[in-house]
Amino acid sequence: MRLFILFTLMVSSSLVSGQNNPHQGPTHNFAVHRLIILNDSNEMLMCREQHVWAPPSFVYKDRQYIKESLDSLAQAYGLQISSTKLRGQFSYKYDYHPYATLRHYYMAELAGGEVILPKGMDEVKWMPIPEAIETNTVTSIKEITQQLICFPKKIWGGSFLVSHVGDEHPTKMVEAFYPLN
Repeated sequence: MRLFILFTLMVSSSLVSGQNNPHQGPTHNFAVHRLIILNDSNEMLMCREQHVWAPPSFVYKDRQYIKESLDSLAQAYGLQISSTKLRGQFSYKYDYHPYATLRHYYMAELAGGEVILPKGMDEVKWMPIPEAIETNTVTSIKEITQQLICFPKKIWGGSFLVSHVGDEHPTKMVEAFYPLN
């Protein structure tokens, strides 16, 4: 009987942990860092993963300082950056799981390098800033990017609620942008 119970527990736990549902919520709060890189031609680096266009980003999980992480992200695109500055910190809640995320936005200037396509990305290219903002396919990223570009000397805060509707994750601003500095 003990073997049967042990076997049942092992099978059920492997089924639960082995599920690979992309809409399954996270198991903890986490932080995402997004890097807006601008070049001398007044263009912004944009990347596409599946159908989503946005500035490059990463989930903060490696054992690196923030500056190291941002430099590593730029290097993944074949670039070196300078004048990196924090420009926003935004909170996200979800109506389909109990966790939250913080989204940190940084702006940097291109210091050198040639753009390469990193593993996992479908496309990457420089776009004129107005086109880059319009190309953002996630409403909150578009709104945040627009705010940061229009008011680049301030550090901004704000909050968003993310829903889950079919394959989409529409976002709604629940706290308007406010200066943090």
